[in-house]
Amino acid sequence: MPARMLSLLILTPFAIAVEGPQMWAAGWQKAISRISPHFVWWVTAQGVIYHLYNQVSYMSLDEISPLAFSTINTMKRISVIVSSIIIFHTPVQPINALGAAIAILVTFLYFQPD
Repeated sequence: MPARMLSLLILTPFAIAVEGPQMWAAGWQKAISRISPHFVWWVTAQGVIYHLYNQVSYMSLDEISPLAFSTINTMKRISVIVSSIIIFHTPVQPINALGAAIAILVTFLYFQPD
């Protein structure tokens, strides 16, 4: 049994005991009222995309070194952060921009031919 499922089974009774059934019922009703008609489609699509991401990751590990894979994964994270900053117009502190720039530069230098 995956660790996430096991933790869900173990922690759910404690969450209900601490927060109480009334809070759970109110939260459930609020969540249901905010769900769009396409909720099931979006959850299914997200699950399929995440599964495909994991498959591609494992297939990539057969083709490249673990260090290159880790470096590419770091670059992926930075690209997600930068694209979300651009799309959502999130204000960025100069120190955060410097950190992203350093990560991009190091990734670029890593993949330069010898």
